[in-house]
Amino acid sequence: MAITHIHTFLVQPRAPEGAVEIAGAPVPLEGKLFTLLNDIYSKSDNQCNIDISFNPSGAGEQQNDARDAVLAYLAETTLERAHVIAQRLQAATDKRSGLGLLFLMRGQEDADHKLVVSRFPADNGILAEMNKAGLNVEFLERVFMKSAHSYKAVSYRGPSLVAGFWKGRAIDRQVGDPVVRLSDYWIRNFLQSDFQETAAGGTRRLALALKAAAKNAGDIDTMRAITAAATLAAGLNGQRTSLVEFQDRFGLSQAARDVMNQTLKTPAAANTQFVFDAEEFSRQVAFRSVELDSGAVLTAQNGDFDKVFQQEPVDGEGRVRYSTTGVVVGERLRSRATN
Repeated sequence: MAITHIHTFLVQPRAPEGAVEIAGAPVPLEGKLFTLLNDIYSKSDNQCNIDISFNPSGAGEQQNDARDAVLAYLAETTLERAHVIAQRLQAATDKRSGLGLLFLMRGQEDADHKLVVSRFPADNGILAEMNKAGLNVEFLERVFMKSAHSYKAVSYRGPSLVAGFWKGRAIDRQVGDPVVRLSDYWIRNFLQSDFQETAAGGTRRLALALKAAAKNAGDIDTMRAITAAATLAAGLNGQRTSLVEFQDRFGLSQAARDVMNQTLKTPAAANTQFVFDAEEFSRQVAFRSVELDSGAVLTAQNGDFDKVFQQEPVDGEGRVRYSTTGVVVGERLRSRATN
């Protein structure tokens, strides 16, 4: 893998009164900074795990301004053409996102052109140095790369600058920051892109995996863990997740994970990112049912089940008593107890 060019820009947030100057410069292909950036570049094929694609224009044409800027830079890798990309980032940056240091890393991988775009946020820090007079402490307002693991990046790679470069892969090492949302700031606004997996499609896949896993769970503890996670899932609305991240978030056991993963068409689907859609999830997992060895089947809206039915243990052998109060509004005869 070989980087051929690196350009960097100090990108300030956009200002209401007009454009703010963007300072830029080439980065030498040597030294400690190059070593850090080269590490990001070389690992991007594996670490960038969020599949994205450029959106077509509003008229439905196969044209995208952000893609055009990327292709122009790859065709002629100059500071001037890199500046156009930096201007796009500034237009998408508000005061909440703050000051950032943008890097464009262009390389050649056999027959493929490759571009990694990365942004490091500014932070405050304290510089402490020993000298003959003692300890000198200084407050620094603009500290970049305070953590080499806190950055955003997107990687594009392909052999053709004409028909290719519609798809890329992204990573956000700042997702712990609630101010900066990857989907809005970095992907949709700056790169004029979106996740390849739609919110509805990804949420539907998760819901179906949960339903199948609950049905096929080999023991009651695994079944309870899965239904509990499904009940709490609505709190993820609007957040980016994947099947693996969902399992991690709710601390599902390996047994529960194995049952869920068996429903996937490919192992890679477990890591596919999407934005959780609570409305779609409710359509797919509308009801929760509990079957007792007495023959009773209790059913209620998934999110309201624990409110509708009060549960109390009867003994130490797993026997429970469910109770509820209400007005009878209908009765049904079915060929099966549950769907």
